[in-house]
Amino acid sequence: MILLDKKRIERTLKRMSYQILEEAHDHTIHLAGINERGMAVAAKIQTFLENASGKKIPLSAITSKNDTPVQLPKKADDELLVIIDDVIFSGGTVFNSMMNIRNLSEFKNIIVSVLVDRGHRKYPVLASIVGFHHPTKFNEHVSLQIEDKQPISVQLTK
Repeated sequence: MILLDKKRIERTLKRMSYQILEEAHDHTIHLAGINERGMAVAAKIQTFLENASGKKIPLSAITSKNDTPVQLPKKADDELLVIIDDVIFSGGTVFNSMMNIRNLSEFKNIIVSVLVDRGHRKYPVLASIVGFHHPTKFNEHVSLQIEDKQPISVQLTK
């Protein structure tokens, strides 16, 4: 079952971009996309943020693999880090990704933004900016379909 089509994803990501701008309070924004689908969502948000703010917004790729430390480029102590993923469920992917960021403590503030929140947290991770809340059953799966690194649909499967 399709939960979000391309058109609705675009509208949702645009709204999320404005929420990120509001959360930033004039601080510099740095985006970090988790794995391939998180990067597709982050790249789209980056485009919307740059259009709305007129500023270049840096985007880094981070991974949820435990053995891959990441050093994000850092400019100033007043930078907001926005960690972006496609779907959050247990919070494990976001938690592991955050543990891989070496200079995490250097950021002024850190928020998590996801396109879809399924609920059912195991890890103490809260997404501050959520595009779509869709509580699921444990046997259901929500996945973002991408094509040419662009989000095209969010599907629910059993």
